[in-house]
Amino acid sequence: MTGDPPGKVMVVTGATRGIGRAAALRLAGDGARIVATGRDREAGAETLRLIEAAGGSGVFVAQDVAVEADWTRVMDTAEALGPLAGLVNNAGLFFVKPIEETSEADFDRIHAVNVEGTFLGIKHAFRAFARGERGGAIVNVSSLMGRVGYPGATAYCATKGAVSGMTKAAALDGAGMTPRVRVNALHPGVIWTEMITGQFGDSPELAAAFAADTPLRMVGRPEHMADAIAFLIGEESAFMTGAELTVDGGRGAD
Repeated sequence: MTGDPPGKVMVVTGATRGIGRAAALRLAGDGARIVATGRDREAGAETLRLIEAAGGSGVFVAQDVAVEADWTRVMDTAEALGPLAGLVNNAGLFFVKPIEETSEADFDRIHAVNVEGTFLGIKHAFRAFARGERGGAIVNVSSLMGRVGYPGATAYCATKGAVSGMTKAAALDGAGMTPRVRVNALHPGVIWTEMITGQFGDSPELAAAFAADTPLRMVGRPEHMADAIAFLIGEESAFMTGAELTVDGGRGAD
């Protein structure tokens, strides 16, 4: 977001940990006023504390992204701070489970968060942008698994593939709006967050195994994704919309 005027209002969902927290901190460091959201109020308070300790400003709003009324509250809070400039649709669920063991309830919940939550975010952000004078940008955090398959992750891959298609369609809608809205997708690879460690375990050996299986021989960190998000939501990417930016250390290249 280098070069943007300070004080732009940005909403970051799933900002209580991992990529969302790192994005909130990065954008706040660039001068944005952050509306950080998530379901964990205690972790949200910690995100806000970290933002303020670094000299930034923001608020935390408890939110379930699959509940439309929560989106209304989030956008009301954001617009009370100023015109909305950006949305990072980051909140998501992840699990690995054989398809024959994946229940309908499992699929419904991951779809509600990853797909419906992203859709509702785009919908309500578009409405907020239309009330402003400068438009804005949306970054949908998808996944490398929205582009390639992974054993035992059929439900997750399905939802992230949906996010990719939704991004392209919304980008065309946003390009026709006045003022214009850009919509792009970020495809992280294996990023060392609680989403990964909660599923596979947290150990130096596992991290080393992931690094060995990555062409750049390193493990992705939330800060790497925050850098990519700052680029996609800022003016440096002003001619990008409907794009899919893969940041995965080369895992998807082989």
